[in-house]
Amino acid sequence: LHRDLLPTLERIRHGEWRPQTVLLSPFDNLIADRDRAELLFDFYYRIEIYTPAAKRQYGYYVMPILHGDRLIGRVDPKMDRKAGRLVVNAVHLEPDVTLDGEMRPAVEGAIESLAAFLGAESIDYPAAL
Repeated sequence: LHRDLLPTLERIRHGEWRPQTVLLSPFDNLIADRDRAELLFDFYYRIEIYTPAAKRQYGYYVMPILHGDRLIGRVDPKMDRKAGRLVVNAVHLEPDVTLDGEMRPAVEGAIESLAAFLGAESIDYPAAL
């Protein structure tokens, strides 16, 4: 831990930690070691960009959803650059997860953050979200 982060560590120790919800790149250090991610989080994840479309389970460039300290699912996004929109092909949640209460707006906020990063002017969500 870098010494500049010690005040943050003290805030966490005093219960001031506020969980966030983010979409992880397939190359994020948290999940880069796929076997470790499965062992620690009981979260099976493989990038499917080299898997034929008919054999993909979750999507071409599926991104894990980190909600606080849990991996709760995956988002299958695609940026339509010509139309300037982020298309969310699917949201796959872990079996024990439902999008209710604060979780739905948190996941939508993470998707909106990705859209802003990519310069999308709009987001197309799947009907099932």
